[in-house]
Amino acid sequence: MLLQLTPRRHELISVFMMSIGTTFMFLGYDVQSMMAESVLHSVSTKNPDRISEYAGYYGQAIQYISFAFFSLFTATIQYYISSKSMLVLSSILFTTCYIAYIHVNSYIFYSSQLLLGFAYAMYNSAEGTYLSEHSSRRTIDSNSALETGLGHTSLFFGGVTMLFVFHFVPHTFDGHFLNFDEHVVQVIYFSLMTLTIVSVVLFTFLPTKQFDSIALNTPRVTPSLLSQFKRFGESFTHLNTSLLIFTYVYMGCMVSFMYGIYPTSLSFTSETASDVYIIALYLLSSGAAAFLSAMFIRPMIKRLHKYKLIVPMAIHCISMAIVMILVYCSVPNEATQKPTSNMNVLITPSRYLSIVIGFLLGFADFTITMTRSVICQIAVPEYRAEMFSLTRIYQCVASCVILFIFPYLTVTSWILILITFLLAGIAAMFAVLCRTHNNTVAAPIEPLEEEKDEKFTEEKA
Repeated sequence: MLLQLTPRRHELISVFMMSIGTTFMFLGYDVQSMMAESVLHSVSTKNPDRISEYAGYYGQAIQYISFAFFSLFTATIQYYISSKSMLVLSSILFTTCYIAYIHVNSYIFYSSQLLLGFAYAMYNSAEGTYLSEHSSRRTIDSNSALETGLGHTSLFFGGVTMLFVFHFVPHTFDGHFLNFDEHVVQVIYFSLMTLTIVSVVLFTFLPTKQFDSIALNTPRVTPSLLSQFKRFGESFTHLNTSLLIFTYVYMGCMVSFMYGIYPTSLSFTSETASDVYIIALYLLSSGAAAFLSAMFIRPMIKRLHKYKLIVPMAIHCISMAIVMILVYCSVPNEATQKPTSNMNVLITPSRYLSIVIGFLLGFADFTITMTRSVICQIAVPEYRAEMFSLTRIYQCVASCVILFIFPYLTVTSWILILITFLLAGIAAMFAVLCRTHNNTVAAPIEPLEEEKDEKFTEEKA
């Protein structure tokens, strides 16, 4: 006798499979993001004609530009291709991009980054759509928390992968850079490519059946090409979209700080530059924070009817406030610009301090990402697909700008930028929540009718 799945169990299986597939897909992505500059600098040192010594930074900038551009069209693609097919295609493209590291040269590498931006844009749109297809009004918050938490474990396993790489793979230390032999580079990225193939398999077998989902209960009409551009323009000019620009720009600054600025400062600070494991441990602690967040915050928001999104926002603000204080007190002011031995700081930087900062940043990243997933569903519900594209466009453009100007910004400048956009972004998100609290699609502040019925039944019992 076959086990009959309830709609809720079917939802959980669908979200769980997508989350694990995301973990394997982004495991390699997180590792290569942290290692790209060191690896490509090593190749450039030995073969300067093949690729620039700053190709890691340039490649990431190209990826962001590609992401922002293709995000304008991925919402349209969803009207012709299912979310599952888009997830499969994006994972295939993620896998093939590692070929660029098998034989490094400028043309192949920069082309792969352009392709990676397209793949990321495809995944970003498909992720939100698939989630809305397998979540009801009542379960969207908890499913978002589950997907975000499990998906973010890629940070943890990426850290484990980096520890393995630095322990077993030969490397040399030269000032502020780790040097790798080209054969070693091929072994590393072929291994990452193999792991990413697992995501292709998982996405291929994703369930497609829907029950009482948000997407199923929302009218869906495939518009003409002209109408699609008009829809994008309408979502672009909606008041809620305009307000959330500040939130998305803040997310771009925060992600750039988490994945680029702070790890770079660890390499540029003489006290921490010689520790080959410090960035791996930093990445591992960020992933551990995301996993623990999924375990504790997800059950919590199921009980927080009136404040189910306000509490994660508050947790994010507290986490980021502590991070900014620790960074300001422990990172030399010019460590974001150039290598420095100036240790005029209040707290001596160390491996353990980077683990604490990584954990807090992982916690902050989880809460803001989970909140974004929900706010995109409810801010302009009739333009959900377009909203998921817009959120990343603004975030990506902000990250791209930051990537080009960060060599000119000191730690103090960074702290001021983060504080300014944090306050503006959180205020904008709260304003949108207040404007949508009576929305019929989801209720981030007031309890849903189903939740009221549940509460009444429990009290009666």
